[in-house]
Amino acid sequence: MGEKRKYVRFDVLMDAICRIGSSFKKLKVNNFSKEGIGILSRELFSKGEDLKIEMMIPGDDVPVLFEGEIVWMNELASDSADCQGGIKFKKISSGERGRILEYIYRNWIKAPKAEVK
Repeated sequence: MGEKRKYVRFDVLMDAICRIGSSFKKLKVNNFSKEGIGILSRELFSKGEDLKIEMMIPGDDVPVLFEGEIVWMNELASDSADCQGGIKFKKISSGERGRILEYIYRNWIKAPKAEVK
């Protein structure tokens, strides 16, 4: 099966809460791209399902808010999460996107770099 990604993905690990109607579910966000996020969840969501998400950036007290749609979901054989999926952004402000990118950039700067020979 061919790779469908159009944009580079940045690995992250952030807590999030999603709202579906009147219920709330916990998620882990494990990557971020221009079009969406990757998630780990105990919940198996349905493709096409719309979610409202509050994502916590480590060290920040104000959650990032956005809306998205489940574009894929798979069950995993793992103890840390039962499911893995992808959410495409439907509604995210440029300010919220900028906050995420600033966090990614700060962590990229701190990461050890390979020595160039």
